[in-house]
Order: sequence, then C-alpha cells, then structure tokens
Amino acid sequence: MMSSMSTFETLPNEILMNIVRYSGNAYTIFRTFSGLNQRLNNILIDRCLHLFTDLLYTKPDDSDIIYYYNCDSFHEICHQFSSLKTTENDKNLHQCFQSLIASYIRETYNRLGDEFQSNIKQFQSIRSRNTAAVISSLDNELKKMFNYFPVNLCPQDAYCAWEPHFSSQSLMTMKQIESHVLTEGASLECDDDDEKEFNFAKAINKWLLAKANLTKSDDQQFINPLIQMFKALLISNPKLLKNKGYTNYDTKSRSTYYFLLYSIYRLKYFHDYAAVRLNPINMHWYKAVMNLFLFAIHCLKHLFDEDFFLEDILLDILNMINLTEPSTYEEIFIHTSQMEILRIILHEYDLKDVISCDKHDTFTQAVYNLIKNNQLNIIPFIYSESVHVQNLFHRSKTSQQIVDIMTGSRKKRQLFKVLLSDIQLRPWLTNSDLLFILLRKKQCKLVKHLLKLSPLLVHRLDDDGNDALLYVCLKVRGCRHRLIKFLIAIGCDLQRRNSKLENFINALQLTRNKKLLEKLIEHEIIQIDNITAEIRVILANQSQ
Repeated sequence: MMSSMSTFETLPNEILMNIVRYSGNAYTIFRTFSGLNQRLNNILIDRCLHLFTDLLYTKPDDSDIIYYYNCDSFHEICHQFSSLKTTENDKNLHQCFQSLIASYIRETYNRLGDEFQSNIKQFQSIRSRNTAAVISSLDNELKKMFNYFPVNLCPQDAYCAWEPHFSSQSLMTMKQIESHVLTEGASLECDDDDEKEFNFAKAINKWLLAKANLTKSDDQQFINPLIQMFKALLISNPKLLKNKGYTNYDTKSRSTYYFLLYSIYRLKYFHDYAAVRLNPINMHWYKAVMNLFLFAIHCLKHLFDEDFFLEDILLDILNMINLTEPSTYEEIFIHTSQMEILRIILHEYDLKDVISCDKHDTFTQAVYNLIKNNQLNIIPFIYSESVHVQNLFHRSKTSQQIVDIMTGSRKKRQLFKVLLSDIQLRPWLTNSDLLFILLRKKQCKLVKHLLKLSPLLVHRLDDDGNDALLYVCLKVRGCRHRLIKFLIAIGCDLQRRNSKLENFINALQLTRNKKLLEKLIEHEIIQIDNITAEIRVILANQSQ
C-alpha cells in the first residue's frame, strides 16, 4: 500500500499549495514543511504562495515587494530557503528568516533613496515653473489642509495616549495632500516649536505613532496613504524633520526623527506612560513606521546643514536598544529590523569625513548604557561595522573611560573578559592603549587574559618606548610585584631600553622603587649578589 507521504507527494503543485496555504501562518508553514524534501522547499518559495509577502508584512501588489523580488539578494535568500535540510531546532530556519528580513530592509532603504531623489527632482522642477503668486496660493492651501486634517483626536491633551480615528474623509485628504505636493509643487512650512503651532512633529506623533502603537484594530487601508502623505510632505520640505516635539521628562524638546526611533526601538508611543504595553504590536503599522524612518534618513542626508545628525541618531539608538533573544516570528522581525537599521546608520556614519569632537563623552556614556542594559553583544557589532566607531574606541580617553566602567565591580570585570574575547574586537586590543590602561589600574587578571588572547602585545611600546614591564616599573604606583612576576614569566625582554635608555634593572634601582625591589627579593623573583651588588632576575632563570 502506498504510504500517506507518497500519496501526498503525488498531488499536483497547485493542490499542494492550497494544502500548505491553509496549514497556518507563514511562519508555521515554514516550520512544518521546510527541509522535508526539495519539492516542498521549492513550493514554499514560490511567489504564487505569497508566503514571503506575509513574512514581510506587505501585499503581493505593493511596489516594495515587486522591487525586492527583482533584486539579486532575494534570489540568494531563495537559494538559502530551498537548500534547507532540516529544521529540527529552528536555528537554520531562523537564520534564513533573519537573512530575508535584513536583505529586504537594505533593499527597501535603497529603493526609498531612489524614490526620494526622483520625487524631489520632480517636485523642484514643478515648483520652479510656478509663479510666486501660484506658489503662495498652493502653500496656503496645503497649510490649511494640514491644519484642519479630518481626524478625531483627544480634545484635552495634544499628546495624550489616545488612538486617532480616521474616516473616509481622512483617506481622501491624505491623497489630496500627496497630490498637492507631487503634482502641483506645494510646500509645507511649520514652526519648529510645537507650542507655537501644530507642526510636523506633532502630526507624526498624533496621526501615525499613536495609531501605530495604540490601535487595537487592523485599519490597514490607512497605512499606505498615511505614509505616502508624510513622505510627500517631507519631499516638499525636508526641514520638517527638524520640527521639535514636546517631552515632559526633560527640558529638551526632540526632533521628529527621535519619536520615530522611539517607536521602533522602545515599541511604544512616546507619550504613553503606561508601564506595560496594553495591546500586541501591530506588525503592519510597525513596518510602516520603520519605512518612514528609512525615508527620513534620505531626507536628512539631503539637507546641507546636517549638524552631525547621524551621530545623534546613532547615539539615540544605542541608548534605546534593548534586545532579547527572539522566540516568535514577530520578535525575529523586530530584532532583525532594529539591528539592520543600526547597521544602515553605522554605514552612513562612515561616509562622513569627520566626526564631532563633542560627542566623544556621549558615545562613552552610550557604551556604558549598553553594558548596564545587558546589551554587550551590540558593542562588537558596532565596532565591526564602523571605522568611525573603531576610531572612537582607539582613542586613549575612550578606552580609559570604558575600562573605568568595566572594572567597577566583579560582575563587570567578568563581563569585560567576555567582551575582550570577542574576535570582532581583536583590533581594539592590538591597536589601542588598552594594555597600558589595564596595567595602570593593576588589573592583573584582565592583563593576563588580554595577553593570552594577543601574546604579541607583550612587545607593544608606549609613547616613551616602554614595554609592559618597563611601564609597570616606571608609571604604575603601589603593589606591583605580582604583575612583574607574570610579565617576566611570559617573556618580557629584560634588556629592552626605552627612549631614555632605561632598562628593567635601571628602573628597579630608582629611589621610588625601593619597596618594589624589596618585594621582588622577598618573593624570590630577583636577588642581589652580596659581593658585587649585582641585581639578577632568578625567576627568568627558573623558567628556562
């Protein structure tokens, strides 16, 4: 008798697709059927099944997914899925999901960049052909539509955590605003201060972010028109992103992009003060906020007076990010999206010629927050992805500040050992003053760990030509004999002379090292010949 599996396999692809499609959501389907055989793998990646559109929270006819399907990266992802052999522990499948989401976000970012350039050129061309009187009339009409946008908001508090309610009239106005900008050349001007008028920052908060984070209904029909409207307004005036929004926890108001970031990384509406999120994340709205932020990056890049905005965004992300191990597909999507946005910002950051000097201490504080929030894995990630971040790490002051943070307690020292062991951070160990900073703080266990990871560091010299052994003798105070014993044992050059022609024996004879010399004799590390008064290192002889 033919087995049930064999019978199943004899069915035509179209019937198999129907069976598969009704076996659960896209995540469940992949978990159930991936790796069973090559035919099923090929069926799962068939575009007609629309599993990828479900996984990416889009629709089959959306321009972004059509664009993505034509990218080389998508074909590489399909190959990964079709090559799956087993999904016993979900690890391989999760890696495929992460690759899919990451490549989709990268390609979406590239597509949005092309869209921005095309639309802003078209907008500028249309606007340049209008007379001053026509421009004034169009702008006034757009301002009126913006100020009187038909949406139900909380009447008491402009920023309260209250879900906005859109109507068919709202939908019509969204499309009218988009058309007014892109086909007629109207431009929106708002005061940067939201206390003076209803500005773009307040609109983003009340119309988009409150909806995205507080809605209990799908309302998917409003997502694309709302996002397209906001994108059109940014085309009309990218400086709208500099509009400030109110915050009640400090005296500093925040730029528009900050609230978008907050929603992406904190997963809640900024002005919702509830300790616990009351409703599940609506992934279609989450993705919409993410796409608008990616578009906003291109707008900010377009501005001539960038004011180091990329550094501000990077530091804000590092202060907000709080990743945990994902267990559901929604968590995988959010986790991967947050990391990919961070990667995009790091790569854009590297395209800048200079970095802002006044951000060094702020960067160190952000690293401290990562450590405090148990986000240790982010540190090697940002280091490996950005040359500018590497340069910040390699600054002696930054290394000193990080060491001060990481040696403040036993637990932090243990975490520091884990951090130092990460292969991505190896250039920091070898290209910075980290060794000398640890020696100066007499962190013997960490020094041993560091030299075990990079033995050649024992030959590294400071600015005065001191190796580790001479450095401890000449520039470190207090009890040092254990450090010296260790450095001799691992092969420090006892004859090395620094720029002042001092060697180890010379250093021990200095008056300030009298107690050190006594300790080294007491612990039988060195001895003094009673006749010639010659200092001999006996530990080195014992180890030979």
